[in-house]
Amino acid sequence: MNKNNNFEYNFIGELMINKINNIKSIVLPNKKINFFAICLIILGVIIGSVFSNIVGLNDKNLIIDKIELFIDNIDNNNLNSILSFKNSISINLIYIIIIWVFGMTLIGIPFCIFLLFFKSFVLGFSISAFILTYGYKGIILGILYLLFGQLINIFVLMIITIYGIMFSFKLIKLIFKNNNSNIIAKFLKNYCLILVITILFSILSSVLETFLLPALIKLIIKLFV
Repeated sequence: MNKNNNFEYNFIGELMINKINNIKSIVLPNKKINFFAICLIILGVIIGSVFSNIVGLNDKNLIIDKIELFIDNIDNNNLNSILSFKNSISINLIYIIIIWVFGMTLIGIPFCIFLLFFKSFVLGFSISAFILTYGYKGIILGILYLLFGQLINIFVLMIITIYGIMFSFKLIKLIFKNNNSNIIAKFLKNYCLILVITILFSILSSVLETFLLPALIKLIIKLFV
């Protein structure tokens, strides 16, 4: 009886380990490119944060006015959630599809890198803008903005960018090194699967950003701001 239980536990454990390894191989397909993408995101966030603080006084006032208007719309229930969701999902899907398409071209690598960096820059700029407007209280708003929507979104873009860069490299090797075309065909299937997965997570990101985030921000405004 104990032997059977041990066998079952070991079998389940091996299945779980295999599942985890399969997920890791999908999320982290190439260590060097993964590391590069993470560093690119960090760099973009840092530069975006710094940029929002070094702009001129008029630009700073404009940033503060836009953030205050955004917060006021949430606080006064003037935010159209459906319209915001449509805008959010449209922007997210545009990023994903453009990166995905560029990944299937020989010149796609710099475009994929630029789009991921730009999105990271905007994220850093936005978080810094909350802090610039509300001081230390803005840190709470910035964290909420990051956790409920943008964290998933930037992760999704990182994954599709990694696969896009890998696909471009494989195309280059196919053309200039005469690699087996079957490798490209197999990778294309995974590439299409990644597109579907990233779109689904992008939809989740937009749902959190447009329906949950405003409610949390409104709560924080009442408690702290």
